[in-house]
Amino acid sequence: MRPDLTPQKFELLVRIVLQNLLLVGAVAMFTGLAIVGLVRPGSAWITASIHAVASGALLLQWCHHGVRTMQIKNFVVEQEAGQPGTWETWLPAHRPERLLGTRWLISTKGVFLGLQVAMMGLATALSGMTDHAAMIFCMVAFAGSLGLLFTNPKE
Repeated sequence: MRPDLTPQKFELLVRIVLQNLLLVGAVAMFTGLAIVGLVRPGSAWITASIHAVASGALLLQWCHHGVRTMQIKNFVVEQEAGQPGTWETWLPAHRPERLLGTRWLISTKGVFLGLQVAMMGLATALSGMTDHAAMIFCMVAFAGSLGLLFTNPKE
């Protein structure tokens, strides 16, 4: 490890990589499930429901890494400014004000929300509005995703 790469800076880099991998994973998951929907159009809404659950899991992980990334960044900035303290004492004193945290509206939140909308659109195109329970589930999952992504501050 480079001398200027502290454990906190290393963790910061790892979490940024993980967040980007989660976005790539979300696109890959959408692609795979879209293919399943194309092959089996009768189960398109079930496939969309599976996508909604998996997408929700990915976005929760993405939000978690976003919160910790900002906390580590703030700690590193304070340390480099000469403020005393250790990570172990700094972290409990600087907990996020809200549950998960992150505010990257267009670039990353749009990926999660856009893929959910695209999957619901694909399901509608492939099988119409036939599976009302799955449609409602997907819409509730989308509303939950909106709530999680737009109520968690990061900056």
